[in-house]
Amino acid sequence: MTKILVAIAWPYASGPRHIGHTVSTFIPADTFARYHRMKGDDVLVVGGTDMHGTPTTVRADEEGVPPEAIANRYHALHAKNIEQLGVRYDLYWNTADANHKRDVQEIFLALRKKGYIDDRTMTSPYCRTGKHFLPDRYVEGECPHCHFKGARGDQCENCGRLLDPFELIGPRCRVHKTAPEPRETKHAFFRLSAFQDRLKTWIADKDYWRLPVLTFAKAWLAEGLQDRPITRDLDWGIEVPLPGWEGKRIYVWFEAVMGYLTASRECWRRRGAPERWKEWWYDPAAKHYYFIGKDNIVFHTLFWPAILMGYDERLGLPYDVPATQFMNISGERMSAGRGRGVWLPDLLERFAPDQIRYYATANMPELKDSEFTWQDFAQRNNSELLAVYGNFVHRALTFAAKNFGNAVPPAGFLDAADKAMVRNAEDQSRKVGQNLEFCHFRDALREAIQLARLGNQYFDAKAPWDLVRTDKAACGTALHVALRVSRALALLMAPFTPFSSSALWHALGYESDIHRQRWEAVLEDVPAGQGLRVGKPLFTKIEIEGAGEEERFDLRVGQIVDVQDHPNADKLYVIQVDVGGEVRTLVAGMRANYTKEQMRGRRVAVLCNLEPATLRGVASNGMVLAAEDERDVGLVTPPTDAPRGAQILGVKGAPRLTFADFQKFKIQVAEGGRVVFLGTDEKRSIPLKVGETFVLVDKPFPPGTRVR
Repeated sequence: MTKILVAIAWPYASGPRHIGHTVSTFIPADTFARYHRMKGDDVLVVGGTDMHGTPTTVRADEEGVPPEAIANRYHALHAKNIEQLGVRYDLYWNTADANHKRDVQEIFLALRKKGYIDDRTMTSPYCRTGKHFLPDRYVEGECPHCHFKGARGDQCENCGRLLDPFELIGPRCRVHKTAPEPRETKHAFFRLSAFQDRLKTWIADKDYWRLPVLTFAKAWLAEGLQDRPITRDLDWGIEVPLPGWEGKRIYVWFEAVMGYLTASRECWRRRGAPERWKEWWYDPAAKHYYFIGKDNIVFHTLFWPAILMGYDERLGLPYDVPATQFMNISGERMSAGRGRGVWLPDLLERFAPDQIRYYATANMPELKDSEFTWQDFAQRNNSELLAVYGNFVHRALTFAAKNFGNAVPPAGFLDAADKAMVRNAEDQSRKVGQNLEFCHFRDALREAIQLARLGNQYFDAKAPWDLVRTDKAACGTALHVALRVSRALALLMAPFTPFSSSALWHALGYESDIHRQRWEAVLEDVPAGQGLRVGKPLFTKIEIEGAGEEERFDLRVGQIVDVQDHPNADKLYVIQVDVGGEVRTLVAGMRANYTKEQMRGRRVAVLCNLEPATLRGVASNGMVLAAEDERDVGLVTPPTDAPRGAQILGVKGAPRLTFADFQKFKIQVAEGGRVVFLGTDEKRSIPLKVGETFVLVDKPFPPGTRVR
């Protein structure tokens, strides 16, 4: 029995996760952990939500709420989605916990005492408009390496290079859009350069790592490691445990990676065995696996090992870092910060978790970027999961149940084809296991599905619909073999598709939990006479129509919960709108047309994916739609009983629209005050409605009046 630590990257508490996050972290980590549990290894799975990342404060600024509100909201959402997806943690934690804070500060002080952290003066970007230093993510500009226009001051999300804010071409404050000025400030630095030789020696035998991971890490070492500042001028995060540092916080990249160690301690502390974490961290035979995306490679292959070396040389270092590349959409990287992605909460609302898990694994960007398309998502499900795997096991179950008294028929004489099929199950199980050992998830899944393909070929060749009339004993043998293969498939697919595997296990007559079976049980036979429980097919067909222009929109029902005068503009209100699960701050130009009393409590149509903008000093995160002519403004009004967050047009989580892009589309008033979406070519008219009820303008406007 081997001690296996499965460490899953900590998602930011700044918004929902997209499938690109999921495919690099949750799903491969859970698949790997489930396999090793079935093997009998002692597996510890830890991770949680990164509450302190600057994306959280960016979102808080956009919504006009404290960072705690954002962090707590999305921590709860992540935990819910992870459970829905079937991902099993031993501890899903968060970095705002007091015990994490205490452990981080203890590690910080230990490293400082050993001389690996010192104090230096550095130049940081300062916003004269806001009168404060800017965290790196509050500085944007053009990447000097790949010339991506939206690079951040800490890292270019396009090419993955770590950056200094002043390296950017044309740097600007994210909030005020003005150029920051350089000012000196004191910060703590981690002496990463002191670990250059030790890291180079440690990484020398990691030839089993994925080539992009190994190449990236070695390139950093070849350039020579540089010391890195590990504090920032922030008021959100873990306090620096030193007198005189009250206005600074430990920076998130340094603090969050410690969460793997602090969560391991916390897990066993909660279980009443506070020393047991050491079995995973001090045992030289234990293996640590870190599941991350490629933008985190440097932190987990160099920074985190250096922290561990400096803090306690006895601690285990990463055995493998099976980082994925990016899953893109329309040729561009998915980005939570830029509102571009296929969002996990929405996928889980529309599809079964095993459909999502299957596609994520089948299209996993292990060595190079992959591309998400809805058509490919549907095709993988329909032609592989449904038509190959689901079809085979359903045929075997239903035919046996119908013709052999709802039970597993006995096996008689096995001919060459029968024996070959049994060998196929043995061969494919070995191939699946070998690939999972080395984190080759796509290949492992392909070999599992290959067994189902071979099963279909066997079933067709045996033609039990003919055999049942001419030789029922031989038919029973063929069905017994098919059910034995179905049993093997349930076990082989259990790490990948846990829900449907449990359903298949139950359909085969087992009362036990499939996830407590041993991996070698794949080779066992199914008992003759065991009762079958045939239900509906394991999988359903996915119908995806071609995406229309309306899918560029995320237009929802909102309810205004508060209205205040804009402090810097006589014609503007600052309103708080509940759009279903979150309250957003919007700036609305309706002060001359509606009183505060007329606005409060009203149902409105909110464009939720409009790019945030600062209007006269107040951040606006969305837009309330209204009809407008030279005389008046009239709110677009959903029914008063429409649920908050209900979709009026498009899809929740649609990519962000700039205002210039929004203006390319035409929405207007039609007969009877109804509102219709015409798109860009005006060749069609889609009425806006909630359920079966049309959305109307609350004042009389002639048909053709523009809505914006």
